[in-house]
Amino acid sequence: MSLSEAEYIEVIFVEDLLFDYKSLGEELGVPTEIVRKFEQEARSEFPFDDMLTEIHILRAIKAYAKATSRMVFVEN
Repeated sequence: MSLSEAEYIEVIFVEDLLFDYKSLGEELGVPTEIVRKFEQEARSEFPFDDMLTEIHILRAIKAYAKATSRMVFVEN
């Protein structure tokens, strides 16, 4: 089953985002205010490139979640 062009565009653009970083932030437990801070910083750095902006936001969210998670190391 193939998607029509309209369906394909709808799948890609979730709430006018190229990448759904807001849902990722929620899933990873990153506070909304932290995600907003990442948005502000990335948009000021890349004001004319939405894709690059959102990729940087995704990377920042993942790095934040990894850095703030409780890591458990198990020795075998």
